[in-house]
Amino acid sequence: MDRRLPAFALLCALAAPALAVDGPALYQQHCAKCHGETGRADTWRGYLSFATDFTKGTFQRNNTDEQVLAAIERGPRIMPAYRDTLSVEERKALVRVVRGFGQR
Repeated sequence: MDRRLPAFALLCALAAPALAVDGPALYQQHCAKCHGETGRADTWRGYLSFATDFTKGTFQRNNTDEQVLAAIERGPRIMPAYRDTLSVEERKALVRVVRGFGQR
C-alpha cells in the first residue's frame, strides 16, 4: 500500500474547512444592509427599497431555491446583481442562509 495515500487524505480533510464558503458572513457583507440582520428587511434601506422579508412563510413557500438563486444573480428591482461579483458556491451559500431564516 502506498503510504502517501493516508497523508493525502488527511491533508484534504484538513484543507476542506478552509475551502468552505461562509454564507452568514457573505450575507452580512452583501445583504444585511437591506434585508436586516434577521432577514426581516427591517432596516431603513429595506423599507425604502421594499426589500423582501425572508422570515415570512409566504416567501419561503412561494419561492424555490432556483428562484432565490436567480434573484441573487440578477438583482430584482434596485437590488444589485451578484452573478459577476460572487462565485456560484457563494451564491448558493446565500440561498442556504435565506432558507435558514424561514426555519426560525
